[in-house]
Amino acid sequence: MSLNVSLKKRLGLVYLSGFLFAVHLALITYVNSSLLKQFVGDNTLNILYIGGSLLSIVFLLLAPSILRKSGSVLTFLFFITLEIFAIFGMASTNVAALVIILFLIHIATSSMLYFCIDINLEQETKIEGETGGKRSILLTISNFAWVLSPLTLVFLVTQNTFGKVYLLSAVALIPLFIIVSIFFKNTKTAPIINTRIFSTLRSLWNKKDQAKIIGTQFILNFFYAWMVIYLPLLLNKEIGFGWDKIGLIFTIMLLPFILFEMPTGFLADKKFGEKEFLILGFIIMFISTIFIPTLHSPVFWIWTVLLFVTRVGASLVEASSESYFFKHVKEEDTGFISLFRMARPLSYVIAPLFALPVVYFFSYSSSFYFLACFTLLGLLFIPKRDTK
Repeated sequence: MSLNVSLKKRLGLVYLSGFLFAVHLALITYVNSSLLKQFVGDNTLNILYIGGSLLSIVFLLLAPSILRKSGSVLTFLFFITLEIFAIFGMASTNVAALVIILFLIHIATSSMLYFCIDINLEQETKIEGETGGKRSILLTISNFAWVLSPLTLVFLVTQNTFGKVYLLSAVALIPLFIIVSIFFKNTKTAPIINTRIFSTLRSLWNKKDQAKIIGTQFILNFFYAWMVIYLPLLLNKEIGFGWDKIGLIFTIMLLPFILFEMPTGFLADKKFGEKEFLILGFIIMFISTIFIPTLHSPVFWIWTVLLFVTRVGASLVEASSESYFFKHVKEEDTGFISLFRMARPLSYVIAPLFALPVVYFFSYSSSFYFLACFTLLGLLFIPKRDTK
């Protein structure tokens, strides 16, 4: 049973939950592909990401019904528990079939945990004019974990042995379980509207700007998916960086999410709206990503600066798209939130499908030309009407 705590404290607990979940994900996201490569080839690796992401989509399609029947707290706790078991398993087994099954569970469960955190933040956000600020605070707090966690790769990864990293990732979920079980407000969101995903899709026909902002999320998450799967392999296998250097590169690379997302969210609320940040962000992502294939030597600072700039663009897109979308939904709009979060697993289905022929005929490095051009498509999904 949840304790009766103030709105301010509940909001703080949502932020803490987002941070703990980010610690968990940030520790393993960029090493998942390298772990799997010890057991499977490139084609199978792509298929595993596709399979896990399809399972994520199934979970998110069922999410509104699950939430209505079980309530937000029980749903949250179930998927935290499932994720803990999956990651502990990946930390402790060398059996290829078991690693593969646990990885699929992890990918699918992560999407549901994102969804649960969204629902709980929406419960604490009643003034839509504060949405950008509150969303950017959650993103910035979470991104502290994304910046700091790659440093653990320097100390915990030796000779491509990742068990300690996965163990620490699983441990990070234990305090999250405790916080949710004690403090979070349970709701079955009784007055749910737009709970049926397919009717929600039809309703987007009349909500063009909401549909477009979901499109920006897809482009952004396609960018993330490509980077998560292929950037570690590029840096380690083709360029020749060790994991100690890769951990430092990733730490500096992710700093823009701390530096720029909170200012972007507040400026979107108070001064500009979101369109300007979306346009600028996609242009920066395109220009910086297209230079990646031109680098062939393991020069630490050149790679670090270039990858830092890619994340400057991504941070602007992430903060402004989150702000725009959540200004147009409420906590009961679980169907719309499911669609918005479905952009992430869908990108992990589509990105590997595109990558199969690109990587096969070219290389990890050359594939980033394709990613840069695909990123530029984000400009087609800029909403016509701003929030300011």
